[in-house]
Amino acid sequence: MFVPRQQYPRELKIATMREIDSGKTMAEVARMYQVSPNRLEAWKSEWRAKSELAFPGIGTRPAAKGDAELIAQLERKIGQMTMEIDFLKKALRRFREQPLPVVGNGAIGSTGKSGKKAKRGRQ
Repeated sequence: MFVPRQQYPRELKIATMREIDSGKTMAEVARMYQVSPNRLEAWKSEWRAKSELAFPGIGTRPAAKGDAELIAQLERKIGQMTMEIDFLKKALRRFREQPLPVVGNGAIGSTGKSGKKAKRGRQ
């Protein structure tokens, strides 16, 4: 059974942190806003680290514009890699269909070091 995760608005999180900053205890704030003290602890650590920049919410990350550029760059790279893979597959298929001739060392019909046929029987 899937239970959706509870989401809290940024304003609520900031209000609870300001209450704690004003001197109220975690238990008081938790009861007042009906939020778990454990959740308040998690929010408090983020609040202490980032202050007013804490709790950006969904889709409001500051790097969203940079992400779009990165996605476009990665999509271009994927297209390029796909074309290279297709090219290599075709080349491999050609090599499989037309194997290279096998040249053996010292086989009949091979030439000597000088390129001339060796004379046999005369010394």
